[in-house]
Amino acid sequence: MNNEEICQRFDHLESERRGSVEQIWDLIERFILPLRGDFYTTLNQEGEVDWHRRDIYDSTAIFACQSLAASLQGNLTSPAQKWFDLRYREDEMNDDDAAMEWLEECSDRIFNALHDANFDIEIAEGYLDLCGFGTSVLTEEIDEETGGLIFSAIPVKEAFFEEDHNKQVTTLYRRIQWTPVQILTKFGEEGTPSDIKERAENPSSATTRETVIFCIYPRSLEAGIEPPDPTKPIAPTKRPFGYKYIHKNSKQLLGEEGGYYEMPAFVSRWRKTSGSRWGHSPGTVALSDILTLNQIKEATLEAAGKAIDPANLTEEGNIVGDLDLDRGGLTVVSDLDGLRPYESGTRFDVSNIEIAMLTESIRKAFYQDQLELKESPAMTATEVNVRYELMQRLLGPTLGRLKTDLLDPLIKRTFNLLLRSGQLPEIPEGMPAANMDIEYNGPLPRAQQAETAMAIRIWLEEIAALSEMYPQARDLPDVDKAFRMMAQLRGVPSKVTRSEEEIQEDRDAREAQMTQQAATATAAAEGEAMQSVGKGAQELNAADTLGAQQTLQKVANQ
Repeated sequence: MNNEEICQRFDHLESERRGSVEQIWDLIERFILPLRGDFYTTLNQEGEVDWHRRDIYDSTAIFACQSLAASLQGNLTSPAQKWFDLRYREDEMNDDDAAMEWLEECSDRIFNALHDANFDIEIAEGYLDLCGFGTSVLTEEIDEETGGLIFSAIPVKEAFFEEDHNKQVTTLYRRIQWTPVQILTKFGEEGTPSDIKERAENPSSATTRETVIFCIYPRSLEAGIEPPDPTKPIAPTKRPFGYKYIHKNSKQLLGEEGGYYEMPAFVSRWRKTSGSRWGHSPGTVALSDILTLNQIKEATLEAAGKAIDPANLTEEGNIVGDLDLDRGGLTVVSDLDGLRPYESGTRFDVSNIEIAMLTESIRKAFYQDQLELKESPAMTATEVNVRYELMQRLLGPTLGRLKTDLLDPLIKRTFNLLLRSGQLPEIPEGMPAANMDIEYNGPLPRAQQAETAMAIRIWLEEIAALSEMYPQARDLPDVDKAFRMMAQLRGVPSKVTRSEEEIQEDRDAREAQMTQQAATATAAAEGEAMQSVGKGAQELNAADTLGAQQTLQKVANQ
């Protein structure tokens, strides 16, 4: 894409979004995410930033949005624990100890690289945008010198994108406000146009922000683009995705054209709005209640001010001079009984009921009734599991979108970035590194798998209970596979489970030992039987001899 085409496409996307979408976002930014967007303001100077937001009279939606975003981060991408694992698609590879050890080492290094980078900070901002505006944009790059990962959560005010027929992001545009000094430090003397360098040297214009368009676009297949190979470097101009920094007013290229092996921008949406590329969020759904609650709070505060410092009623000509309501003030009246405060008759009980109802509705829209622990003593493990299962049912569609649009491509790109930079162990021969699946270990993804593990356990218990009546039922389950699958669903590391070869060796040894013990017992039994037979024969011979002697004695006597 040339510079002119990029600017034209950006202008079209900017004018297309201006209107109803940004009007809704402006309300969300003002009442749910203060100071995150400021859509209708061009911030050319620091003094134009509006830090004073006195038109917000209720913070229920602000705290609810922050709580939901924090819950998503803690349950999906927690910085305190490893929240994903890698597995092969082929079952026989998952049973290979060497292959699984290499894969687990890779997943550990990927998690450590994310933890060492600014991922946790930037993903928190992305979750806020997702829960508030319904759309979040996160980019991932690598520092060529240090090999560290660099993440950036782009505010939706600055982001524009195009989709293909599969609703996947193909081209990303970002509107950046940089001063001439920032442009000069970013691209250096050679990459900065002369007019911008002159403005950077002028004190009056050095801090005035100018618009720069950052564009990531797919390169056409006819341009000689090589297919990406995780183990081989490719020239920046031959990579599948290119990028440019363009000065919007002059349409000049800043720096040099670069390239990416994979799409480095991840656009995720809470729910997809039909007919639009932008998403909607709990904040969009609850916006009417949020605005109503803010108005009621404002009116209640005004009424409370009147009740605290009410107006005064008096007859005409009763006050001599002016009414002085300051501390220690003196007002001269002709009749003390003719001056009295005005009672407005405000129904604070009604306003409090409306406030409570609207507050509860907003909290439910942000799933606060499901996310927060109850105020009673600590919940049991069963109650925690039931709560997680309920949360995953409520957030199931959103979790699916996050996996497809954000987490899966992010981990795959991180794997490729670390592999190309030599930060992963070498791929063993014969191992298909490309045929891998990602499994998530956070509480919410684990709750989705808990039902399968529970079903296997209950099934085995039922077979054990019925096997006394139906012995043939014991032949049905493959116990080894059942327990291995339960360990996998529970997130048990493969390092703590023994291989099939080791198990078979132990079973063969036990079988041989049992066979030897049985042979020894049989030999002992046979020896005892022979001894019994010999003793019986001796007794029989002795009885026969005694009988013969008695017979001879009888004959002799006769």
